[in-house]
Order: sequence, then C-alpha cells, then structure tokens
Amino acid sequence: MTDAQVEIPVPEHLRRWHELDPATVERGTVGFVWGNCQAESIRRMVAPAGAAHGVEFVRLPPVFEMTEGEVDRLHELVATAGVLVTQPVKDEYRVPGCGSEQLVALLPTDAQVVRVPTTYYEGLFPWQVHAHDADGARVDAPLTDYHDLRLLRAAVDGLDVEGAVDRVLACTPDPAAVRDLAARSQAELRRRNAALDVDTTDAVVAGGAEAMWTVNHPANDTLRAVGAGALAVLGWDGEPAVPDHQMLGSAKAPLDAAVLAALDLDPALARPRWVLGGREVPWAEVAGAQLGLYAQRPDVARRAVDRYADRLAALGC
Repeated sequence: MTDAQVEIPVPEHLRRWHELDPATVERGTVGFVWGNCQAESIRRMVAPAGAAHGVEFVRLPPVFEMTEGEVDRLHELVATAGVLVTQPVKDEYRVPGCGSEQLVALLPTDAQVVRVPTTYYEGLFPWQVHAHDADGARVDAPLTDYHDLRLLRAAVDGLDVEGAVDRVLACTPDPAAVRDLAARSQAELRRRNAALDVDTTDAVVAGGAEAMWTVNHPANDTLRAVGAGALAVLGWDGEPAVPDHQMLGSAKAPLDAAVLAALDLDPALARPRWVLGGREVPWAEVAGAQLGLYAQRPDVARRAVDRYADRLAALGC
C-alpha cells in the first residue's frame, strides 16, 4: 500500500457519523447540532430526549475541523434530518456551504430548527484574548490556546519570563474598567442572542464567577440553559441531560480576585493560575511557552497589543 492509499483510522466517537449512508437514512430519524466547540456539549444534553422522540442526534466534528468533503456529505445527510440545532455560523466561514443558514436551507420542509447561541463572555477574564496573523488567521497560544494581554505587552516591552510573571502578579486592574468591560460584554451577548431561539445572557450573569471557564467555554450550568431552551423550542418534555463532570472544563483560566471584587463577586472563588487537565500550571511555565512564540512571531504580539490598546490603558496593567 502506498502512502497515498493509507487510510486514517476513524476515531471511535465519530464512527457513527462516518458510517451513516444518506441513501438509507430514514427521513426525519437523525438530528444534528452544528457549531463550534460548544456544539458537542449541546448535543449530549438533547440526545436522550431526541431518542425518546425517534431522533438520533449524531455527533459531528466542530465546524473548524470539517473538510470541504465532509461538509458536502453533511449536506446530503441534513437533507434527511428531522432536527437541526445550530449555533450561528457565517456562510462560507471556513469551507463552502458550512454556514448555519446554508444548512437550514437544505432541510426537509417539516424539519425543526433551533438556533442557539455561541456563548462568549469576557467579563470574568479581561486580559484573555485571541491573536491573529497578518492574514487574519487565529494564532493559538501555546499551552492555553488563549493569549493574555499582560504577557503580550511584556513581550512587546522585551521582558524576560521573570519580568513577565512579575507584571502579571503585580497587576491590579482598575475596578471601573472591569465593570465597564463586563457590562459591555453582557450587552453584546444579549444583542447577538436576540435573533436566536435561546439566550444565555441571564445564565451567564446568574452564574457569576462560575459561569465560564474561559471566554468561550461555558460551565455546565450555563450550558444547561441552552439545552433547556432547545428542548422547549422543540416541544419536548424533560430536562437536558447534564453530566456530573464539567463538559468544557478541561482548561480553566485564572480568575483574578481583584476582578471578582470589582464585579461584587466572592474573591474567595479566585483561581490564581491556569488549570489544564486538572493540573495547576505555574505562570512561569505559561509565560515561558508564550514568550517563546512571541519571540518567533513578534508581529502577532504587536498586532494584539495594538488592537487592545484601549483595554490595556483602561485596565491600567
């Protein structure tokens, strides 16, 4: 067998998706949840209720992992689906035909659609941002995926690891700026959710310090609002199936005590360091890895610092 003929094994959790044959799927008996890293958690919550109503929710890769060929195949399967639960995905976001409304247009006329949010909230993590290259492509940070504005500016200022860590630990943000960012982030979340069938803004606010693990990884109680809302729209009785473990809690970002205090939340819930896979990661380890990237890609650090200059100035760190 040549290299070109080598087959890549199908992961066990995606085997059903790969085995589905659009030609033999009974119309209305499958459902899909489409979107980003939150989509699989939503699928897990609604799948038991779906099974009780004769709909099998088949696990998909997230949109950012799908190839053009896989999206073409999804088009064929969506044309047989009974339910589509979808987060907002722009037309041609990554590959042709991957937009949420492009999928909706392919559904049978009697299929049900539930539009749910992509919950993104910056209020608890004022320094956590994404960074991009000159072409606008996202550049993930080593270890955490997310960048920290304090480390980005430390890189631009030429600080070493020790100096960068000292800057992080010495930073006390302006309380008014923290509150302003949280208020604006809540308002933006509600604005984006207004056209959808479900709104998670109230769940984020009610969850306080425990609403989110990162800016785009909600805690189970926040996700529960999505599952409950989807079931209500579908007219299905029962509660969403929420597991005991945190579905998106493998990476937990630091929670600063001063940020919590500014938001009138309990500073005792502060988390001083990243927790990755259950391990507390020292700031020196994070700084070392990320400053290494910025040394190789100074354009990434500079672009992010310029983009968020107003936030850095307001926070005062």
